[in-house]
Amino acid sequence: MDLTAMAGQARHQLTEVVLPFWLSYGIDTENGGFHTTFDNRGRRQGGAGKFVWSQGRFVWLLARAADLSRRGVLDLEPEQLLVPARAGAQFLRDHAVHPDGTCSFVLTDEGRPWQGSGQSGHSVYADCFFVMGLAELARADRDQHWLQLARPVLATARRSVLAGTADTPPYEVPAGYRAFGPPMILLNTMLVVGQAQTELEGGLDPELRAQLAELVDVVTSHRLADGTVQEMIGPAEDTLVARHRVPGHAIEGMWVLLETLDLIGDDRDRTPLLETIVASCELGWDREYGGLLRYTDASGPLAPQGVDTGTGYEGLVKRTWSTKLWWVHSEAFAAAAIAAYGYRYTPAAPWVERVWAYTMDVFPGGDEGAEWIQIRDRSGAPLDEVVALPVKDPFHISRNLMQIIELTHRRS
Repeated sequence: MDLTAMAGQARHQLTEVVLPFWLSYGIDTENGGFHTTFDNRGRRQGGAGKFVWSQGRFVWLLARAADLSRRGVLDLEPEQLLVPARAGAQFLRDHAVHPDGTCSFVLTDEGRPWQGSGQSGHSVYADCFFVMGLAELARADRDQHWLQLARPVLATARRSVLAGTADTPPYEVPAGYRAFGPPMILLNTMLVVGQAQTELEGGLDPELRAQLAELVDVVTSHRLADGTVQEMIGPAEDTLVARHRVPGHAIEGMWVLLETLDLIGDDRDRTPLLETIVASCELGWDREYGGLLRYTDASGPLAPQGVDTGTGYEGLVKRTWSTKLWWVHSEAFAAAAIAAYGYRYTPAAPWVERVWAYTMDVFPGGDEGAEWIQIRDRSGAPLDEVVALPVKDPFHISRNLMQIIELTHRRS
């Protein structure tokens, strides 16, 4: 598919399908923050509170869309996006941050501490997305105040991830293993902070540049000789934990690494990262039904093998490996397009068309539900269950559609 035609479809999905739903139903004008406790078909569930993870991502989304609109990439009104973004950031500032530099995992709709059962009091992912949202708002709003609020939380998150002590709900990291997810999300967060600092302060300070370079090495240490990414590295290679792969995480991590290397001016060869995008698509592609599997075995697109040690995480992998998730596919078409058109890596081009065609055929809701139906079974039928948090979240869809639109804008 021609990139211009793809961008036209992306623009339609973003501005006519995804954003209208969230701007109409997602903004809490009474309490501040955002409603995201919808089910997979877009029906409001309620009663599940406000997950800080999702609140921070919503701030990021509105701020990024506002910035792209100011630069003429999107035809939207920036201030109409910045007003709820500021209100969301204020809600988080007033209610989510603890004195120790961590964030609550979930709050009530009014912002009070959550008293219900079954929800962790802390996750480093909530910390990271709080920082990501405020950093992007600082950049879009040209207001360093938001960046200063985010920095103590970032420092706490960074220390815990690098020390291997970070709380990671809703995904348990089995004892003795180090996971790809936490440092990858931290790198994404620090990338957004670095982009904000570069624009607001005229460049990266040496400390942040060094921290980004350090984290690049941590994230790339999970890349294997065959080009795939080992999600969890630990004491035994014959376990299900060690053998399972998460294609979506690997693909997402590669474009984050590419942008980070560009930001810090690292001139290393980008080819291994570009190869991993293709290798991860090949590893995850369901040869029977099409689409990318949530989890695979190291040997290919089948149920993960290996010794099951009985952790909750392994149960999740075994139960949901064959599902088809929105974020895996949107990250894949965006990363493949960045590789093919941004870095002229031609082996990625067929994957752009393949993943895009599957995504547009399967995930937009149409008559089955509002916005996109984000969780599907292996055959592509709607699957009404919770993936990680009991929320419906616009972050990945919107981010990746914006990446396609921006990529085309830069090439024009």
